[in-house]
Amino acid sequence: MKTGIALLLLLLGGAVAAQQEEPAAAAPVTRDPAALELLRKADAATKAVSGVHYSATATPSGVAVNFAAAAEGETWMEGWAGRFPARFLARLKTRKPGSDEAVELTAGGNGDQYFLLDHATKKAYVDIDPGVFGSAGRSIFGFTMIEFVHDAPFDDELGAEVVELLEEKEVAGEPCHQVRVVYGGGQGESVWLFAKRDLLPRARVQRFTIPGQGDGALERTISGLEVDPQMDPTRFEFRLPEGYQRIDDFAP
Repeated sequence: MKTGIALLLLLLGGAVAAQQEEPAAAAPVTRDPAALELLRKADAATKAVSGVHYSATATPSGVAVNFAAAAEGETWMEGWAGRFPARFLARLKTRKPGSDEAVELTAGGNGDQYFLLDHATKKAYVDIDPGVFGSAGRSIFGFTMIEFVHDAPFDDELGAEVVELLEEKEVAGEPCHQVRVVYGGGQGESVWLFAKRDLLPRARVQRFTIPGQGDGALERTISGLEVDPQMDPTRFEFRLPEGYQRIDDFAP
């Protein structure tokens, strides 16, 4: 997938819009059969997953640091509900974009209700709309790899203008295949890393250009991947921690 769900589209929206206003030169069409076959196998392996738990990091660079902050934490996800994971919980440490202020957040939802806990302010934002995450949604979904539960995880990659194999590389001690794709319509490119042993994703580097501003990238890596672990449904339900103020509105 190029970007994923709506909140991640917000993360990269400026780049996408700018590219559409000033299209880049058409990329050469190079679709390596071996790379495409690997992508098809990775797509099938990922579609067989119903839920995951893993640790992750997200690292922006270039112009991406203007609207995204580095983040690290862990995620639980299960199922797909059309635009979002059916159930998810993320715990992360990050910083506000353009600031050195560290923040620790917990975000989650079960399709009926979404919530964000800001542990610094002890505020709990709760709403039926996933927009409740506010600007923190950029960090939350900036390090979340929703392909694990998406019903069409790599359709965009399989239809990309350029699909090619790069040299193998390790991610957190896991030997991985590397596949580079260039999306059509000036939508940037990605390098995906799939573990050789199970063909599930372990890292992704997205690259894009904003005319007049420069190049940017967002790198996500995961470790400690657990596939289809037992998950208690109550994990994804909102509970007001003691001493926290409930706010039935969107986070800033």
